[in-house]
Amino acid sequence: MSRYSFIKKIILSISWLFVLLGFTSAIYTLIVGLKSWGLNSKVVWGIEIVNFVFWIGVSHSGTLISAVFYLLRQSWRKPIHRVAETMTIITIVISAFFPFLHMGRPWFFYWLFPYPNQMLAYPNFMSAITWDVIAVFSYFILSFLFWIFGILPDLEYVKLKSKIPTKIVGKLKEKIWIGSLDNWIEYRWSYHIFAGVLTFVVVSVHTIVSYDFSTTFLPTWHSTSLPIFFVVGAIYSGLAFILFVSVVLSKFSHFGEEITDEVREKISKLVLSFSYILLYFYVLEVFYSFYSQNFFELQIVQARLSFPFNILNIAMLILLFVLPQLFLFRKLKGKKKIQLLVSGAVIVGMWLERYLLIIPVLAKDFVSGYESFYLPTFTDISLTLGAVGFFVVAFYEISKRVPIIPKNEF
Repeated sequence: MSRYSFIKKIILSISWLFVLLGFTSAIYTLIVGLKSWGLNSKVVWGIEIVNFVFWIGVSHSGTLISAVFYLLRQSWRKPIHRVAETMTIITIVISAFFPFLHMGRPWFFYWLFPYPNQMLAYPNFMSAITWDVIAVFSYFILSFLFWIFGILPDLEYVKLKSKIPTKIVGKLKEKIWIGSLDNWIEYRWSYHIFAGVLTFVVVSVHTIVSYDFSTTFLPTWHSTSLPIFFVVGAIYSGLAFILFVSVVLSKFSHFGEEITDEVREKISKLVLSFSYILLYFYVLEVFYSFYSQNFFELQIVQARLSFPFNILNIAMLILLFVLPQLFLFRKLKGKKKIQLLVSGAVIVGMWLERYLLIIPVLAKDFVSGYESFYLPTFTDISLTLGAVGFFVVAFYEISKRVPIIPKNEF
């Protein structure tokens, strides 16, 4: 057994353990209720909503690499665009799981849909959670169709074990895709349409997620700059995630020839660029708080600079804005270890950024001045680790059955 095969088995074993742990915690939550989480009367949103915002942000990497860069005629995206699309599908499923569980009684999730009923009880379309449901479901359906549509030219390379999906793929090859000139003409035209539609989705979905916060009256949330701040953060975390996965694939698999140094360096430059854009919005947020002299916003800034949030703040600033500066050096920018270090740091830093966006604001009571203490429970941590494990396992299983590097483009 080679060294890389051994490492791969270790990672998969740990991932399956995380999945089992997360699944057990989810069942425990359904039985016991949300009291198994670290929530209290003030902090009604905990790590689960942090995970929701984080994972839905990561999903933007697929749409950006596949749709936006396709329309911009960036040919270097070819080896990684299906990797990014696969990541999008998995991360949307993960992100939707957390608010579903956070409902408390998730078996009534269909109440959020405007279905005909005898009581004429329809969801409140002025509620941000209804917007989330519409946005996430639309995003998943469009991204899934885009992913399936991109696989059509590579149907002959799809390997499925069960009989029913194999028959479906066989019928697709017989009736829809035979590789003719007409097929390719219709494919290119339709791919353009899909890419154009999904380009708007990149901006709209995370903008709608930000409305969960900006439609409230809580300080630092009630801001018109929050939607674009969310979109920039989502793209930043998505690019870091795709860089991390690309380095892992090129190092621990046979895709090293397709995912070249040039491709990874392009993504590294984008990660560095978005670190500056996000830093600009971060400085702008602090500046507005001091410039306006808003008493409540200044309290939030002070809370983030006080223990224990100050430690997380320092860690976040180092991970998000200091370590990416290694990409300024040409000799370091192309090294896989540096790319792995920086991209992993950005991923962790973006999770901390979402944590510091939500928890300090909710923990502060602006009437009494009391600050409630929030501490995640074992169930919270298990669900978070379960999401990470599910991503690794799902990506591995899909990559075994679907050509993760497009064959028709090489």
